[in-house]
Amino acid sequence: DFKKLEAISKASERPNDGEFLAALKEWQTSLADRAADRAEGDSVASEVSYYRRDYFSKGLVYFILAFLVSAVGWIIRDGKAGKIIAWIASMIYGVATVYVLGGLIHRYIITGRPPVSNLYDTIPFITAGAVVILAIAELLTRRKVLLSLGAALGVIGLFFAASFEVGDAKDNMDPLRAVLDSNYWLATHVVSITIGYCGGLIACFLSLVYVHLALSGVIKDQKSFHRFMTRTVYGITCFTLLFSLVGTILGGIWANDSWGRFWGWDPKENGALLIVLWCLIILHSRLAGWMTGWGLHIMSILGGSVVVFSWWGVNMLEVGLHSYGFIEGASTVYYFYFVTL
Repeated sequence: DFKKLEAISKASERPNDGEFLAALKEWQTSLADRAADRAEGDSVASEVSYYRRDYFSKGLVYFILAFLVSAVGWIIRDGKAGKIIAWIASMIYGVATVYVLGGLIHRYIITGRPPVSNLYDTIPFITAGAVVILAIAELLTRRKVLLSLGAALGVIGLFFAASFEVGDAKDNMDPLRAVLDSNYWLATHVVSITIGYCGGLIACFLSLVYVHLALSGVIKDQKSFHRFMTRTVYGITCFTLLFSLVGTILGGIWANDSWGRFWGWDPKENGALLIVLWCLIILHSRLAGWMTGWGLHIMSILGGSVVVFSWWGVNMLEVGLHSYGFIEGASTVYYFYFVTL
Protein backbone atom coordinates (compact mmCIF):
# COMPACT_ATOMS: atom_id res chain seq x y z
CA ASP A 1 0.00 0.00 0.00
CA PHE A 2 2.76 2.44 0.89
CA LYS A 3 4.47 1.66 -2.41
CA LYS A 4 1.25 2.40 -4.29
CA LEU A 5 0.86 5.70 -2.45
CA GLU A 6 4.48 6.55 -3.17
CA ALA A 7 3.89 5.82 -6.85
CA ILE A 8 0.85 8.12 -6.83
CA SER A 9 2.88 10.86 -5.15
CA LYS A 10 5.67 10.65 -7.71
CA ALA A 11 3.25 10.45 -10.62
CA SER A 12 1.37 13.53 -9.33
CA GLU A 13 4.38 15.62 -10.29
CA ARG A 14 3.32 14.93 -13.88
CA PRO A 15 -0.50 14.96 -13.61
CA ASN A 16 -0.98 15.07 -17.38
CA ASP A 17 1.02 11.91 -17.83
CA GLY A 18 -0.84 8.59 -18.16
CA GLU A 19 1.30 7.21 -15.33
CA PHE A 20 -0.61 9.26 -12.74
CA LEU A 21 -4.00 7.96 -13.90
CA ALA A 22 -2.66 4.40 -13.99
CA ALA A 23 -1.38 4.72 -10.40
CA LEU A 24 -4.76 6.01 -9.23
CA LYS A 25 -6.59 3.16 -10.96
CA GLU A 26 -4.24 0.63 -9.37
CA TRP A 27 -4.94 2.13 -5.94
CA GLN A 28 -8.68 2.10 -6.61
CA THR A 29 -8.52 -1.56 -7.65
CA SER A 30 -6.58 -2.41 -4.49
CA LEU A 31 -9.20 -0.71 -2.29
CA ALA A 32 -12.06 -2.44 -4.13
CA ASP A 33 -10.39 -5.85 -3.72
CA ARG A 34 -9.94 -5.33 0.01
CA ALA A 35 -13.56 -4.19 0.35
CA ALA A 36 -14.67 -7.34 -1.47
CA ASP A 37 -12.57 -9.48 0.90
CA ARG A 38 -14.50 -7.93 3.81
CA ALA A 39 -17.84 -8.51 2.02
CA GLU A 40 -18.23 -4.75 1.58
CA GLY A 41 -18.04 -4.62 -2.20
CA ASP A 42 -21.78 -4.20 -2.68
CA SER A 43 -21.88 -1.36 -0.17
CA VAL A 44 -19.10 0.49 -1.98
CA ALA A 45 -20.96 0.31 -5.29
CA SER A 46 -24.18 1.38 -3.58
CA GLU A 47 -22.44 4.31 -1.90
CA VAL A 48 -21.04 5.48 -5.24
CA SER A 49 -24.58 5.29 -6.65
CA TYR A 50 -25.89 7.27 -3.66
CA TYR A 51 -23.49 10.16 -4.23
CA ARG A 52 -24.12 10.20 -7.96
CA ARG A 53 -27.88 10.40 -7.49
CA ASP A 54 -27.47 13.37 -5.11
CA TYR A 55 -30.92 12.95 -3.58
CA PHE A 56 -30.85 15.86 -1.17
CA SER A 57 -29.58 18.46 -3.65
CA LYS A 58 -32.33 17.51 -6.10
CA GLY A 59 -34.86 17.55 -3.28
CA LEU A 60 -33.70 21.06 -2.35
CA VAL A 61 -34.29 22.30 -5.90
CA TYR A 62 -37.79 20.82 -5.99
CA PHE A 63 -38.68 22.26 -2.58
CA ILE A 64 -37.63 25.70 -3.79
CA LEU A 65 -39.85 25.27 -6.86
CA ALA A 66 -42.73 24.02 -4.70
CA PHE A 67 -42.45 27.05 -2.43
CA LEU A 68 -42.36 29.49 -5.36
CA VAL A 69 -45.37 27.90 -7.06
CA SER A 70 -47.33 27.81 -3.80
CA ALA A 71 -46.43 31.48 -3.24
CA VAL A 72 -48.08 32.24 -6.59
CA GLY A 73 -51.06 30.30 -5.27
CA TRP A 74 -51.39 32.78 -2.39
CA ILE A 75 -52.08 35.48 -4.98
CA ILE A 76 -54.28 33.38 -7.27
CA ARG A 77 -56.39 31.44 -4.79
CA ASP A 78 -59.80 31.18 -6.42
CA GLY A 79 -61.15 29.69 -9.61
CA LYS A 80 -59.77 27.03 -11.89
CA ALA A 81 -56.35 28.70 -12.10
CA GLY A 82 -55.98 28.56 -8.31
CA LYS A 83 -56.78 24.84 -8.27
CA ILE A 84 -54.29 24.13 -11.05
CA ILE A 85 -51.53 26.05 -9.25
CA ALA A 86 -52.28 24.22 -5.99
CA TRP A 87 -52.15 20.88 -7.83
CA ILE A 88 -48.81 21.72 -9.49
CA ALA A 89 -47.34 22.81 -6.14
CA SER A 90 -48.53 19.57 -4.54
CA MET A 91 -46.95 17.45 -7.30
CA ILE A 92 -43.61 19.25 -7.06
CA TYR A 93 -43.75 18.95 -3.26
CA GLY A 94 -44.39 15.23 -3.64
CA VAL A 95 -41.38 14.79 -5.94
CA ALA A 96 -39.15 16.66 -3.47
CA THR A 97 -40.40 14.50 -0.60
CA VAL A 98 -39.71 11.33 -2.59
CA TYR A 99 -36.12 12.47 -3.16
CA VAL A 100 -35.56 13.09 0.55
CA LEU A 101 -37.14 9.80 1.58
CA GLY A 102 -35.20 8.02 -1.17
CA GLY A 103 -31.95 9.45 0.16
CA LEU A 104 -32.75 8.27 3.70
CA ILE A 105 -33.72 4.79 2.51
CA HIS A 106 -30.55 4.52 0.42
CA ARG A 107 -28.44 5.53 3.42
CA TYR A 108 -30.19 2.82 5.44
CA ILE A 109 -29.41 0.23 2.75
CA ILE A 110 -25.74 1.24 2.64
CA THR A 111 -25.10 1.36 6.38
CA GLY A 112 -27.57 -1.30 7.49
CA ARG A 113 -28.83 0.91 10.31
CA PRO A 114 -31.54 3.57 10.81
CA PRO A 115 -30.42 6.91 9.32
CA VAL A 116 -30.15 8.67 12.69
CA SER A 117 -26.74 7.46 13.86
CA ASN A 118 -24.87 10.79 13.70
CA LEU A 119 -25.62 14.49 13.73
CA TYR A 120 -25.62 14.82 9.96
CA ASP A 121 -28.15 11.98 9.65
CA THR A 122 -30.60 13.77 11.91
CA ILE A 123 -30.83 16.83 9.65
CA PRO A 124 -32.37 15.17 6.55
CA PHE A 125 -34.32 12.82 8.85
CA ILE A 126 -35.94 15.74 10.68
CA THR A 127 -36.47 17.54 7.37
CA ALA A 128 -38.23 14.48 5.95
CA GLY A 129 -40.35 14.17 9.09
CA ALA A 130 -41.36 17.83 8.92
CA VAL A 131 -42.39 17.79 5.27
CA VAL A 132 -44.34 14.53 5.67
CA ILE A 133 -46.14 15.72 8.82
CA LEU A 134 -47.09 19.04 7.25
CA ALA A 135 -48.22 17.32 4.04
CA ILE A 136 -50.53 15.07 6.07
CA ALA A 137 -51.80 18.09 8.02
CA GLU A 138 -52.48 19.90 4.73
CA LEU A 139 -54.47 16.93 3.43
CA LEU A 140 -56.57 16.99 6.60
CA THR A 141 -57.15 20.75 6.76
CA ARG A 142 -57.06 21.92 3.12
CA ARG A 143 -55.99 25.43 4.18
CA LYS A 144 -53.33 25.84 1.43
CA VAL A 145 -50.92 27.12 4.07
CA LEU A 146 -49.13 24.15 5.58
CA LEU A 147 -47.88 22.89 2.22
CA SER A 148 -46.10 26.20 1.63
CA LEU A 149 -44.61 26.12 5.12
CA GLY A 150 -43.56 22.50 4.59
CA ALA A 151 -41.74 23.49 1.40
CA ALA A 152 -40.02 26.31 3.27
CA LEU A 153 -38.90 23.90 5.99
CA GLY A 154 -37.67 21.51 3.30
CA VAL A 155 -35.52 24.26 1.80
CA ILE A 156 -34.13 25.29 5.19
CA GLY A 157 -33.42 21.72 6.32
CA LEU A 158 -31.72 20.52 3.14
CA PHE A 159 -29.70 23.73 2.80
CA PHE A 160 -28.50 23.31 6.38
CA ALA A 161 -27.65 19.64 5.70
CA ALA A 162 -25.53 20.65 2.70
CA SER A 163 -23.81 23.42 4.68
CA PHE A 164 -23.07 21.11 7.59
CA GLU A 165 -21.70 18.40 5.29
CA VAL A 166 -19.30 20.86 3.67
CA GLY A 167 -18.29 22.43 6.99
CA ASP A 168 -17.79 19.08 8.73
CA ALA A 169 -15.67 17.86 5.80
CA LYS A 170 -15.62 14.18 6.72
CA ASP A 171 -17.40 10.94 5.95
CA ASN A 172 -21.02 11.23 7.12
CA MET A 173 -21.52 7.47 7.00
CA ASP A 174 -18.69 6.64 9.38
CA PRO A 175 -18.73 3.43 11.47
CA LEU A 176 -20.79 3.45 14.64
CA ARG A 177 -19.18 3.73 18.04
CA ALA A 178 -19.55 0.57 20.07
CA VAL A 179 -22.07 2.09 22.50
CA LEU A 180 -24.39 2.99 19.60
CA ASP A 181 -24.08 -0.30 17.74
CA SER A 182 -27.64 -1.50 18.32
CA ASN A 183 -30.21 -1.27 15.54
CA TYR A 184 -32.98 -1.98 18.05
CA TRP A 185 -32.23 1.05 20.22
CA LEU A 186 -31.42 3.26 17.23
CA ALA A 187 -34.81 2.39 15.73
CA THR A 188 -36.69 3.00 18.98
CA HIS A 189 -34.99 5.49 21.30
CA VAL A 190 -33.08 7.60 18.77
CA VAL A 191 -35.88 7.66 16.19
CA SER A 192 -38.44 8.62 18.87
CA ILE A 193 -36.27 11.42 20.23
CA THR A 194 -35.50 12.71 16.74
CA ILE A 195 -39.19 12.75 15.81
CA GLY A 196 -39.73 14.73 19.02
CA TYR A 197 -37.12 17.25 17.85
CA CYS A 198 -38.95 17.41 14.53
CA GLY A 199 -42.28 18.20 16.20
CA GLY A 200 -40.78 20.91 18.40
CA LEU A 201 -39.12 22.61 15.44
CA ILE A 202 -42.32 22.48 13.36
CA ALA A 203 -44.29 24.11 16.19
CA CYS A 204 -41.60 26.77 16.58
CA PHE A 205 -41.61 27.53 12.85
CA LEU A 206 -45.40 27.76 12.64
CA SER A 207 -45.46 30.10 15.63
CA LEU A 208 -42.75 32.28 14.11
CA VAL A 209 -44.80 32.60 10.92
CA TYR A 210 -47.96 33.34 12.92
CA VAL A 211 -46.31 36.04 15.04
CA HIS A 212 -44.75 37.65 11.97
CA LEU A 213 -48.07 37.73 10.10
CA ALA A 214 -49.96 38.98 13.16
CA LEU A 215 -47.50 41.80 13.89
CA SER A 216 -47.47 42.87 10.25
CA GLY A 217 -51.27 43.06 10.22
CA VAL A 218 -51.69 40.60 7.35
CA ILE A 219 -54.11 38.39 9.30
CA LYS A 220 -55.67 41.11 11.44
CA ASP A 221 -59.31 40.27 10.67
CA GLN A 222 -58.93 36.56 9.94
CA LYS A 223 -60.15 34.97 13.16
CA SER A 224 -60.46 31.52 11.59
CA PHE A 225 -56.78 31.62 10.64
CA HIS A 226 -55.84 32.61 14.21
CA ARG A 227 -57.78 29.63 15.57
CA PHE A 228 -56.35 27.31 12.94
CA MET A 229 -52.71 28.18 13.66
CA THR A 230 -53.21 28.06 17.43
CA ARG A 231 -54.89 24.66 17.30
CA THR A 232 -52.25 23.33 14.92
CA VAL A 233 -49.38 24.43 17.15
CA TYR A 234 -51.16 23.01 20.20
CA GLY A 235 -51.65 19.66 18.45
CA ILE A 236 -48.03 19.50 17.30
CA THR A 237 -46.89 20.31 20.85
CA CYS A 238 -48.87 17.27 22.04
CA PHE A 239 -47.18 15.24 19.31
CA THR A 240 -43.77 16.51 20.44
CA LEU A 241 -44.47 15.61 24.06
CA LEU A 242 -45.54 12.07 23.15
CA PHE A 243 -42.43 11.18 21.17
CA SER A 244 -40.02 13.06 23.45
CA LEU A 245 -41.39 11.35 26.55
CA VAL A 246 -41.37 7.88 24.99
CA GLY A 247 -37.89 8.48 23.58
CA THR A 248 -36.56 9.70 26.93
CA ILE A 249 -37.91 6.65 28.77
CA LEU A 250 -36.48 4.31 26.13
CA GLY A 251 -33.17 6.15 26.41
CA GLY A 252 -33.15 5.52 30.16
CA ILE A 253 -33.70 1.80 29.59
CA TRP A 254 -30.86 1.74 27.04
CA ALA A 255 -28.61 3.67 29.45
CA ASN A 256 -29.33 1.14 32.17
CA ASP A 257 -28.46 -1.67 29.76
CA SER A 258 -25.24 0.00 28.54
CA TRP A 259 -23.95 1.96 31.54
CA GLY A 260 -25.71 0.39 34.50
CA ARG A 261 -27.88 3.38 35.44
CA PHE A 262 -31.24 4.64 34.20
CA TRP A 263 -30.54 8.35 34.73
CA GLY A 264 -27.34 10.23 35.43
CA TRP A 265 -28.13 13.91 34.72
CA ASP A 266 -25.99 13.74 31.60
CA PRO A 267 -26.28 16.92 29.45
CA LYS A 268 -28.04 15.03 26.65
CA GLU A 269 -30.46 13.48 29.14
CA ASN A 270 -31.11 16.89 30.65
CA GLY A 271 -31.81 18.29 27.19
CA ALA A 272 -34.43 15.61 26.54
CA LEU A 273 -35.98 16.27 29.95
CA LEU A 274 -36.13 20.00 29.22
CA ILE A 275 -38.17 19.35 26.07
CA VAL A 276 -40.63 17.18 27.99
CA LEU A 277 -40.99 19.73 30.80
CA TRP A 278 -41.37 22.65 28.37
CA CYS A 279 -44.15 20.85 26.48
CA LEU A 280 -45.88 20.05 29.79
CA ILE A 281 -45.68 23.71 30.85
CA ILE A 282 -47.27 24.81 27.55
CA LEU A 283 -50.06 22.22 27.61
CA HIS A 284 -50.97 22.60 31.30
CA SER A 285 -50.88 26.40 31.11
CA ARG A 286 -53.17 26.33 28.10
CA LEU A 287 -55.60 23.89 29.72
CA ALA A 288 -55.66 25.91 32.94
CA GLY A 289 -56.45 29.11 31.06
CA TRP A 290 -53.20 30.79 32.11
CA MET A 291 -52.06 31.20 28.54
CA THR A 292 -53.76 32.86 25.56
CA GLY A 293 -53.11 32.04 21.92
CA TRP A 294 -50.31 34.59 21.86
CA GLY A 295 -48.75 33.03 24.94
CA LEU A 296 -48.87 29.61 23.29
CA HIS A 297 -47.03 30.89 20.24
CA ILE A 298 -44.38 32.75 22.25
CA MET A 299 -43.74 29.68 24.40
CA SER A 300 -43.59 27.54 21.27
CA ILE A 301 -40.93 29.81 19.77
CA LEU A 302 -38.90 29.62 22.98
CA GLY A 303 -39.44 25.86 22.92
CA GLY A 304 -37.64 25.80 19.58
CA SER A 305 -34.53 27.08 21.35
CA VAL A 306 -34.91 24.33 23.95
CA VAL A 307 -35.08 21.75 21.15
CA VAL A 308 -32.03 23.18 19.37
CA PHE A 309 -30.09 23.16 22.65
CA SER A 310 -30.95 19.51 23.25
CA TRP A 311 -30.28 18.54 19.65
CA TRP A 312 -27.10 20.56 19.04
CA GLY A 313 -26.11 22.63 22.05
CA VAL A 314 -25.14 19.81 24.38
CA ASN A 315 -22.84 18.40 21.69
CA MET A 316 -20.66 21.50 22.08
CA LEU A 317 -19.97 20.78 25.74
CA GLU A 318 -17.81 17.65 25.22
CA VAL A 319 -18.80 16.33 28.64
CA GLY A 320 -20.85 13.38 29.79
CA LEU A 321 -21.34 9.92 28.38
CA HIS A 322 -22.85 11.34 25.18
CA SER A 323 -19.68 13.28 24.33
CA TYR A 324 -19.09 11.01 21.31
CA GLY A 325 -21.40 13.39 19.47
CA PHE A 326 -19.10 16.40 20.06
CA ILE A 327 -18.83 18.75 17.10
CA GLU A 328 -15.24 19.72 16.38
CA GLY A 329 -15.98 22.23 13.62
CA ALA A 330 -18.84 23.92 15.43
CA SER A 331 -18.92 27.32 13.73
CA THR A 332 -21.91 26.37 11.57
CA VAL A 333 -23.73 25.03 14.59
CA TYR A 334 -23.05 28.12 16.69
CA TYR A 335 -24.48 30.22 13.87
CA PHE A 336 -27.55 28.01 13.53
CA TYR A 337 -28.16 27.96 17.28
CA PHE A 338 -27.92 31.70 17.83
CA VAL A 339 -30.05 32.47 14.75
CA THR A 340 -32.69 30.18 16.26
CA LEU A 341 -32.45 32.03 19.58
